[in-house]
Amino acid sequence: MGTQGQHTVPVSFVLGASGAAGQALVEELRIGAGGQGGRVIAHLREGSPRTPDLVQQFEGCGAEVLISPFETLALRAALQELRPSHLFILHGTTRRRAKAEGIQGDPYKLVDLALTRVALAACEGLTNLPRVLYLSAQGTRPRARSPYFRARFEAEESVRASGLPYTIARAPLIHRTYRSDPRPAESLGGSALGLLASTLRAVGCKQRAAHIAPIQPAELARGLIHAAFNYTTLSRVLEAGELRDERPIHRADPIPATRRDDARH
Repeated sequence: MGTQGQHTVPVSFVLGASGAAGQALVEELRIGAGGQGGRVIAHLREGSPRTPDLVQQFEGCGAEVLISPFETLALRAALQELRPSHLFILHGTTRRRAKAEGIQGDPYKLVDLALTRVALAACEGLTNLPRVLYLSAQGTRPRARSPYFRARFEAEESVRASGLPYTIARAPLIHRTYRSDPRPAESLGGSALGLLASTLRAVGCKQRAAHIAPIQPAELARGLIHAAFNYTTLSRVLEAGELRDERPIHRADPIPATRRDDARH
């Protein structure tokens, strides 16, 4: 598929930038304390009614915006031109959203899995290979009862088989305090898990609490950046506890800026 290129500064390409995690990641990469600086390109799909507001939001924090179809040829052309050092794959859907968009069939196979494979296929033939950070979900496993987790595992397998340097991050429930599109079930579940996590911390079960507690988008974004720019996380699956902002990556501290992973592979 090529060789990973040499980058004096990181170039981050974010797929799924319109979601809660994607928005937080773009802003954190550009202006947050956990950011690595460099160039950040937020990908938005054509035709979304949210695009004008998101363009203003992203450009306001210094990121670039690419509006194009989520298709292999269009993405490959963009990647060839932009030569990103890091490719963040953060897209996903819900049954409610898929129904509203007229998607027929299993939405998780048609969006979560299929679009991951489109993104990976877009990297084929590139001269400079990006490092992939794939956002998966806690609970993902090969024989899960939920079609959501089964599709996520298939997507993880596609990432592992891609030949690209990768890190897979299995995030816990992403829980926003305020939403423009209220989700009662998500809100109730987040509150219940938060209460349980607080109880576990109170009785000294800190690791278990870190595993199940919901995570805010900004904290998740910092964890994803920490994982993506650390050579010890290559070819690894990170579970929820390792993505917490207050926790170091397992087995090593962040790699110094003079020894970035893309200069080593």
